[in-house]
Amino acid sequence: MKTIAFYLPQFHTIPENDSWWGKGFTEWTNVKKASALFPGHRQPQVPGTLGYYDLNSDETRMAQTELAKSHGIDAFCYYHYWFEGKQLLEMPVNKMLRNKAIDMPFCICWANETWSRAWDGQEKEILMEQKYSDVDDVKHAKHLCEIFSDSRYLKIEGKPLFVIYRIANLPNPKHFVDALKAEAQKCGFEDVLIMAVRNFASNVPDEMLSQWGIHDIIDFEPNPEEFPKRSLLGKGWRWMQRQWNALARKVGLPQVNSILRVPYNKVAENAIALYKDFSDSHYPTVFPNWDNSPRRKAATIIQNDNPQDFEKWVKTATKLLQKRPEQKQLLFVNAWNEWAESAHLEPDAATGAGFLEAFKRGIGK
Repeated sequence: MKTIAFYLPQFHTIPENDSWWGKGFTEWTNVKKASALFPGHRQPQVPGTLGYYDLNSDETRMAQTELAKSHGIDAFCYYHYWFEGKQLLEMPVNKMLRNKAIDMPFCICWANETWSRAWDGQEKEILMEQKYSDVDDVKHAKHLCEIFSDSRYLKIEGKPLFVIYRIANLPNPKHFVDALKAEAQKCGFEDVLIMAVRNFASNVPDEMLSQWGIHDIIDFEPNPEEFPKRSLLGKGWRWMQRQWNALARKVGLPQVNSILRVPYNKVAENAIALYKDFSDSHYPTVFPNWDNSPRRKAATIIQNDNPQDFEKWVKTATKLLQKRPEQKQLLFVNAWNEWAESAHLEPDAATGAGFLEAFKRGIGK
């Protein structure tokens, strides 16, 4: 079985973020300014052994690799940002490609979303627009195949694994898929294993994915469609909070925190209930915690104070996968280091390496 943890590269400064969010902005900026919103709320999240690192540091990326591999993580899946040839946050991957001493298998997830000021509620203010064209499909495919050629790139039966976060956003998904596979063949690969993420924002039917040449799906968590049903009163109250915040932004009044709290074990239970319907080409995702209140006023909080509950979910997903052919045994984790969403396996000051150790036990290592 292969375990693959999503990896956020936004822990270093770039000129664009300096301009949009202020000089020196990184993901740590949001993490540090977080505060507890209710008794027992575990905020702010404080990193443990790795500290408030900068991904410019080879030592940091080496330490991440050693920590991950020693706890059963087989590969990192780096988020990849491509805007008609312009890349953002590409430095960690580029440095890793040049530094062969970092012996960590990896793959790429194209996070093909338009960047806006959604973090402060201004979704309509575009920072970097995601555009597509047939010409750019080929250009992008050529670039990706250069990365696929690295000996550390994760390959399943010789096929580079590539993930598309929002496949339905592409105006012509089949053209991109065909272009990527054609370029890969030119580079000596028989094929590319392209996976589509399925979540509340990208729920494309299997038949349509097949028409585009995609037969593998990642069940990305957390997925609000799998949350416990809320009462009409609860839905109405949160709707009113959102309306107030929209008005407050326009007139300069303080916004309120619109919090949706969801029990972790119920989310895990609902996700596990779907496993019986998974084909061998439908892969589960697990997560230790989720709390995006450092990023958003309209926050969803799925706080898990017990690493053993995470371990149970990992163990169940592992048992499911071990029934499959070896090449179909892929377990995804959200995430290695999504600190501003509290979805991190990296140690923190409150629990140490508790969730990392729970993951290792859960997969039976």
